[in-house]
Amino acid sequence: MRIFLCIFFLLNLYNCASTNEEIIIPGNEINSKHIKSCTGRGSITSIGSINGRLSYNFMSQNDSLFCQFQDFLGRKVLLLWLTQDSIDAWNLIDNKKYNYSDVSSIIPILSVLNPNYLIKFLWGQEITSNQINNPNHANIEVKLGRNNKNNSIIDKATFIDKSNRQEFSIKIDSRVFNENYLDLKKYWKIIIG
Repeated sequence: MRIFLCIFFLLNLYNCASTNEEIIIPGNEINSKHIKSCTGRGSITSIGSINGRLSYNFMSQNDSLFCQFQDFLGRKVLLLWLTQDSIDAWNLIDNKKYNYSDVSSIIPILSVLNPNYLIKFLWGQEITSNQINNPNHANIEVKLGRNNKNNSIIDKATFIDKSNRQEFSIKIDSRVFNENYLDLKKYWKIIIG
């Protein structure tokens, strides 16, 4: 209960203390020097060793990402912190913390995909098969898509790992670029502290 209250307080503090200035980007370009953060929501779907669908909210800087996942009942079930070279997760249901190797053993696709590329994807940049670190020559296919064909920003990625018979899809329902700087390290330290 204490954890829930801490998370609830932090999210309310963040929402009350920040201005919600949405930046309109001409021509859907995301390489503006005025953009400092990105927030949004979406869903992930996994087929294979772990089957299911979770919705998520995210806050991101250019170099880090904080995700909060909810189940179909709306309960917060997982917190995820990504930096350019690490992934940390906290399963709120079982109260277990995971590091990069633990997370990548549960979702093998994450063992070959650099966390930095996931951060860039949530900013709308493309992920190609060439960006996958593939030491075992696993057969991984990447499919990218857009909900709106007129939009140049990618908002759906599907990773198909044929050798492990696993499929992992990330869909972004909404994305807002802001001029505000978010200190995500501070939020993560308070939550796990």
